[in-house]
Amino acid sequence: MEAAVLPRPADITPELRRFLDSRFRSQADLAAAADVEAEIRGRYAELEASVSDLSVRLAAAAAAYSSSCSAAGTALSNVRGCLAALNASTSEPGVTEAVEVGSEEMLFEQLSSLAKEVARVELVRDYAETALKLDSFVGDVEDAVSSSVTGKLKSRAESSLKTYHVPIGYLKTIEDILSSVTKTRPQWTRLVSAVDHRVDRSLALLRPQAIVDHRALLASLGWPPSLSGTNFSSINSGKPSEIVNPLFSMKGDLKSKYSESFLSLCSLQELQKRRKARQLEGHIVNNQLRQPLWVIEELVNPIAAAAQRHFSKWVEKPEFVFALAYKITRDFVDSMDEILQPLVDKANLVGYSCREEWISGMVITLSTYLVKEIFPKHIELLQEISSADASSKQSQARVSWLNLIDLMISFDKQTQALISSSGLLLSVKDDDNWQRISVLSVFCDRPDWLEIWAEIERQDTHDKLRLSMENEKNWNTRFQGTVLEYGSDDYKSPAITGVIQKGLSLLIDRARPIPNIALRAEFIKISTSPLLSEFLGWMLQRCQEAEGLTALADDNALLKVSQSINAARYLESTLTEWCNDVFFLEMENIDGRSECIFQVEINQLKDFRVQWTEKISTVILRDFDARSRDYLKNKRQWQEKSEGLTLSRAFVECLDYMQGRIAKLEDGLNVLDFVTVWRTVASGVDQLLFSGIFSGSTKFSNGGVERLHGDLSILFAAFSAWCMRPEGFFPRLSEGLKLLDIDEKQLRDGACTDNNRLREYGIRRLTAAEVEKIIKNRIYES
Repeated sequence: MEAAVLPRPADITPELRRFLDSRFRSQADLAAAADVEAEIRGRYAELEASVSDLSVRLAAAAAAYSSSCSAAGTALSNVRGCLAALNASTSEPGVTEAVEVGSEEMLFEQLSSLAKEVARVELVRDYAETALKLDSFVGDVEDAVSSSVTGKLKSRAESSLKTYHVPIGYLKTIEDILSSVTKTRPQWTRLVSAVDHRVDRSLALLRPQAIVDHRALLASLGWPPSLSGTNFSSINSGKPSEIVNPLFSMKGDLKSKYSESFLSLCSLQELQKRRKARQLEGHIVNNQLRQPLWVIEELVNPIAAAAQRHFSKWVEKPEFVFALAYKITRDFVDSMDEILQPLVDKANLVGYSCREEWISGMVITLSTYLVKEIFPKHIELLQEISSADASSKQSQARVSWLNLIDLMISFDKQTQALISSSGLLLSVKDDDNWQRISVLSVFCDRPDWLEIWAEIERQDTHDKLRLSMENEKNWNTRFQGTVLEYGSDDYKSPAITGVIQKGLSLLIDRARPIPNIALRAEFIKISTSPLLSEFLGWMLQRCQEAEGLTALADDNALLKVSQSINAARYLESTLTEWCNDVFFLEMENIDGRSECIFQVEINQLKDFRVQWTEKISTVILRDFDARSRDYLKNKRQWQEKSEGLTLSRAFVECLDYMQGRIAKLEDGLNVLDFVTVWRTVASGVDQLLFSGIFSGSTKFSNGGVERLHGDLSILFAAFSAWCMRPEGFFPRLSEGLKLLDIDEKQLRDGACTDNNRLREYGIRRLTAAEVEKIIKNRIYES
C-alpha cells in the first residue's frame, strides 16, 4: 500500500492546526488517530445524509413549480454538482484528517447558500400564488360588474341587488389579501398598485350603478315626500307632523329590497373606507377618511332639492327658511334611529350615526342655500351708501344681519338638541365634526364675512356702551363685584365696569357657537379689543382731567383717579380669570400664540393702574415734602435739652395731613392698590426724613434723641392702622435711631466698627459711611 503524502506545513490552515492540536497533545495520542478519523467520517456521513434529504425535497419543489422556477432549478443543479465534487474529493483513498476537516467547512458554506436559495424559491412561490389568486378574484369582480352595468340580466329589478353582493364579496376578499400583503410583504408594492388600479376601475362602474338602482328604489317608495301645505305652527307644538314619512310605510317585498340596496351601499362605503385607511397608512390623515354616509346623502339630496323650491319664495323672510329646514330635520330623525341605524350596524360601518348624518346633511343643505342666496343680499345691503338715507339703511342692514345670525344660532341649538336628546354625543368632538352640524360653518369658508359680523357686533355693543360711559352716575356708583384674593372688601369699581363686563361677555357668548377655534379667537379680538381700548381711553381722559385741574391735590380729584384705578383693576382681574377658562386656553396654541388672547389688554390695564398709583403716591410725598421743610431745616432742635416727651408741632401737622390723605384713599381705592400706595408713601417718607434729619453735620444730644424718638413714634402710630409692625416699613429711620441709642461705653468697645456687632443691633440697611457719620454726630453728655 502506497504511503499517504503529508501536506506541507504552510498548507495547513489555522483552523485545522487548532483542531489537530486539540486532539493530538502528545505522542501517545497518535494511537487514537483511527478513532478521530472514524468520528470525522461519522459526522460527515450525517451531514451528507442531511444534504441528500434536502436535495430530494428541493428537487420535488422544483419539479412542481418548474414553470416559474427555472432560475431556482439551475441554481440547484449547480449545488448538486458542487456536492458531487465534494463527495468525490472526500471519498478518494488516502484522504487525511486535514482534508476531511476542510471538506466539512466547505459543506457548511454550501448549506448557507442552499438555505438562501430555499427561501428565495419559497418567496417566488408565495408571490406566484398570491398573484394568481388576486388575478382570479379581480377577474371575477370585473365579470360581475360588467354583467351588472351592461344590463344583461333578465330581471333587473329583482336580481340586480343580489348581484351586487357577489362583486362586493370578492372585493372584500381582495382587500383582505392586500391588507395582509401590505403588512407581511411591504416590498410587493407593484403588485398591490396593479391590483388597486384594476379595483378602482371596477368600483368606478359599480358604485354609480348601485346608486342609480338605489335612487330608482327610493322613487318607488315615494321619496321625497311632498312638502306642500306644511304647517309651521306645529314646529314647537306637540301635534303630529303633517309630512308623511315613506320609510315608516315600507312593507313586505319593498322593504326587503330597500334593505338589500341599503346594505349594498353601506358595504361599498365600508370597503372604500378600509381601502383608504390602507393606502394612507403611515400618513397624518386627521378626518380625511371620514365621508358622509352615502345612503343618507341619497335621502337628503332629493328632499333638499324639494325644500329649496320653497326656500326661494322666502328670501326676504329667512325665519321661514329656518323653520322649514328644522321641521324636515326633526320629522324624519326618528326613522333614522329606528329603521336605518340597525342596517348600518349590520353592515359593520363603524363610527356612523344615522341621526347625526341626517342632521348634518340638512345643515349642509341650509348652509349652501345661505351662502348662495341669503348672505350675498345682506352684503349688498351693507354696501349701499350712495342714497341720502344711507345711514338709516346701514342701520337697517345691520339689524337684518344680526337677526340672521340670531336665527342661525337658534337653529344650531335646536339641531344639537336633536342629537343630544337621543343620548348620543358627537362621534368625534372636534372642529371638523362640529362644522358638519352647524350652519355657522359658512364663516369657516368666508372669513371676510366673519370680520363683517364681528364689526357689526362691535358697533352695536359700542353704541350701547357709549351712553353708559358718558353717564357720570355710572362712574360715581359702585359696582359690587367679586371679593379680592385675601380681603373682605370688593374692588370698589364703578358701576360702568359691570356694564363693560356684561357687554364683553355678550360678545364672547356670540363667539362660542362658531365651530372653529381660530375663527372664535379672531371674532373675539375684532369685537372686544376696540371696546377695551376705548374704555381705557375714557379712564385716561378722566384721570388727566383731574390731574390738570388740581394736580391731584384735591380729595375729589383723588377719588376720580381712584375710580379709574379700581375699574382697571376689576377688568384686569376679570380678563385674567377668563383667560384661565378652557374656552380661552384652547386659543393659546393658535398660530403659534403662547399667551392669552387678552394679554395685550391686560398689560395695558396693568400699566395704566401702576402709572396712576405711582402718581398718587408721588402727589402725597410731594405735599409731605413741602409741609415738612421747616421741620427738617430746624437742626438746632436736635441739640436742645428736653424735659419729658417733647413733640415737634410742625411734624405732627405734616403727619396729620398725610394720614388724612391716605385715609381718604382707603375709602376710595381697592385694597390691593391701596396697599401699594401706602407702602410706596412709607418708603418715600423713610428716605425723605432720613436724608433731611441725618444729612450734613447735624449733632444729636440726649434731648434731641428723645425728641426724635417721640416724632418717630407718632409716625409709626400713623401707619399702624394699616400694618402690625410699621417700623419695618421705615428701615433707615429705625436703624438710624438704633445707632443714636447706642451708649458711649459700647462705642468705645468697637460696637459700631464690627459688621457682625452692627447686625446684632439690627443695623442691616445702612452703609458703613452712613453709620460712621451718625456716630460722629452723636453728643454724649456726662
